[in-house]
Amino acid sequence: MNKKVTSMIAATMATVCAFGFTACGGAKEKNITVVVREAASGTREAFDKVVTDGEHYLQEKDESGNTVYNTTKSAVQQTSTGTVLSAVANDKNAIGYISLGSVNDGVNVVKVGGVTPSNETVLSGEYSIQRPFVVMTNANVELTARAQDFMNYLHSDEVQAHAETAGVIFLEDETKRANAGETAIPVIEYSPLENLPEGDKIVIRGSTSMEKFINAAAKGYAEQYEAKAENIFDIQLNGSSEGKKKVIEDTTGNTIGLSSAKVADEKIHSFNVCLDAVAVVVNKSNTTVTDLTLQQLYEIFSGKVTKFSALE
Repeated sequence: MNKKVTSMIAATMATVCAFGFTACGGAKEKNITVVVREAASGTREAFDKVVTDGEHYLQEKDESGNTVYNTTKSAVQQTSTGTVLSAVANDKNAIGYISLGSVNDGVNVVKVGGVTPSNETVLSGEYSIQRPFVVMTNANVELTARAQDFMNYLHSDEVQAHAETAGVIFLEDETKRANAGETAIPVIEYSPLENLPEGDKIVIRGSTSMEKFINAAAKGYAEQYEAKAENIFDIQLNGSSEGKKKVIEDTTGNTIGLSSAKVADEKIHSFNVCLDAVAVVVNKSNTTVTDLTLQQLYEIFSGKVTKFSALE
C-alpha cells in the first residue's frame, strides 16, 4: 500500500474516530442534536429564510400563503440566545445558531460556504446568514417625552460605541437604516436635555439577541443624565415577536420594541440600527465540523442528515 493511500485512510479514520465509532474502540456514533430557537424568534427567522437546499428553505410559504417550517421535529427548541449557547456547550453532538455578538469561548463558530462571519464579511455580503437589529415604536401613538428622547439617542452616532460593545455592526448608511424603497433614515447628533424628561419607565421588549446592545445603550443614555439605567428602563426580552406585539398594543407611548429580523408593518415605525451575523456554532470539542454549505445546513436542520460523519 503506497503512502498516499495510507494517508487517506488515516485521515478518514481520524474523522470517523472523532465521533466515537465502535471501530475505533468507542461507542456507536450518536445522532446530531439540532438546537433551534422557537418559531417566534427573529434569529430563527433570519436563519430559516436563508438556509436552503436549492429548492426549499427551512421556512417558506406554501401555495396558500401559510408558513411552513421544514426543521426536523426532533430539534430541541430554546427560548433565548443564552439557552442555545448552553445547550450546544454541554452537548458534543450539538449544532445551533446564535447572534455573532453573543459567541463565547464555550463553542466553536463554523464557516458557512468557506466564509467566517465578521464585520467585514457581513458588510460585504459575503457571509450570507445575516439580519438587521431593528428598533420599533407604535406608528399611531405619540411617544412620551422620555421615550422620544431615548429614541433620539438611538438614532444618533452615540450608539456606535454600544454596537461595538455588543459585537455588532453600527449602520451608518442611511439607506440601509430604512427598509428597501423607504425614506432614508440619517444618523443624527444627540445632545441631552437640561434634565431627564419626567415620566414612567421606558418599557423595552423584544429580541434576546439584542440584549447586549440595548443594555449598553440604556446605560449610556442614563449616564448622559447622571442616572442609573434601572431607574429609567423596564427591559424584559423574550423574543422579537413579543417586541412587535407589545409595540402594537402600546397606548401610552412609552414602549420600544426590538426585533432581530426585518420589520415591515404599517402599524409600526422601525429603523435598522445595526447589522448582525447569525453564527452557526458547535460544541468546543467538535474540531471536525468547521465549514458547512447552506445545503449541508439544510440537510442537518431538516433531519435529512442525522450524523456528522454522513456529511458529503
